Amino acid sequence: MVEENFKTLLQISEALTNERISKALSERFKEPMIFTHWEYVGETGKGDSYLSEVIRIRIYGNANGITKHVQVILKSIPKNLCRRLTYRSDEFFKNEINFYQHVLPALLEFEASKSVSEPCENFTKLFFAYSDGVNDVICLEDAGLENFVSAVRQDGIDYEHCKIILKTLAKYHSLSFAMRDQQPDDFDRLSDYIFETYYDPRLWNWYRKFFKRICGIAIDAVEKEYPNTIYVEKIKEFAVPEDRYKDMIRATRDRTNCVISHGDSWTNNFLFKYNNNVPVATKIIDFQISRCASPVLDVCFVFSACTEQELRTKYYDKLIDYYYEVLSQRITELGSDPNRLYSYDTYMMELKKYSYFGLLFSFESTPMIILPPEDAINMEMAGDQKRDIDDFWTLPPFKTKEGRLREANNVVHCVDKGFI
Repeated sequence: MVEENFKTLLQISEALTNERISKALSERFKEPMIFTHWEYVGETGKGDSYLSEVIRIRIYGNANGITKHVQVILKSIPKNLCRRLTYRSDEFFKNEINFYQHVLPALLEFEASKSVSEPCENFTKLFFAYSDGVNDVICLEDAGLENFVSAVRQDGIDYEHCKIILKTLAKYHSLSFAMRDQQPDDFDRLSDYIFETYYDPRLWNWYRKFFKRICGIAIDAVEKEYPNTIYVEKIKEFAVPEDRYKDMIRATRDRTNCVISHGDSWTNNFLFKYNNNVPVATKIIDFQISRCASPVLDVCFVFSACTEQELRTKYYDKLIDYYYEVLSQRITELGSDPNRLYSYDTYMMELKKYSYFGLLFSFESTPMIILPPEDAINMEMAGDQKRDIDDFWTLPPFKTKEGRLREANNVVHCVDKGFI
């Protein structure tokens, strides 16, 4: 780039005017600042984002002759019209921006009015966001500066990673439970800011062909790794695309014990801080699929998307109980009664009722997760017309035994637990 390109961010998004960036800098540093220039830092990993374009930059401003800067992860809506329309990027951006601008601040304000032993600080800070369906952009402060990093997405997580993820989700979910109990009208208004971006009757035609593809991939994996077993019979009975999509809709619409969930709780959406190679803190990122639904939708997806069979065999019951222990303790600290709001028996009932959700979501996530960066789906999409996602997400059956087992063992787990 030539020098003058670093004086403006308009080439990334027309929403990033110098005036808006100056205002964001002023709010960030709590003094009047003028945006001066920006500096490119780097890309994120290939294959880590399909719905947006993501870069890491530093944004500089001046206040009374003193230069200050903020380093951000800048996520912008794809400029390519075909890609933007095909992936419905505007909906995902709107949902996430609503979460950061309205939902999260209200939840944290509610928590701040209480006395809790460990405040929920598991989020990256919003620097700037804008949404109009064409120039959408969201800038989050770079948690890498606090030594938070991603785990390797292709690998299943170990016990310590799983435990800290579940603790983080329990802390986050507890805010919804307590606020819905103590301030029901406020919580209802808050939940109206987010909407279902994945499983809804209006989206069946968008997802139909791809859903059939990934159901076939899951069946193929089980047939090859567990031939002539009950698992083949069960997956063939279960993986009926239209019926199961209706089940996913049912799960996401059930507000009986709803929280404002994350919606996409797989490994890449958690950043970890380490001490002697052990994770000691985590932050949740990417709330584009945030929804109002049972907390077990997040919990069961952690196990289907992030863990392997060995960990589940050894620790599943222990980790399931650990999540509830943290959740109930946090609800109590926030001033509500967990036994009344969400008893352990209710939690276990919902796990049995809705753990199929994690399995079905893994049909899509597992093939994506295990793709090495060099095999990531090509995002160069020619044209300006909306296409079927199956035209681009042309995932083949798993190439390796390890890949097949990663998915087939999700089926084994759900069958053995009586979830399907």
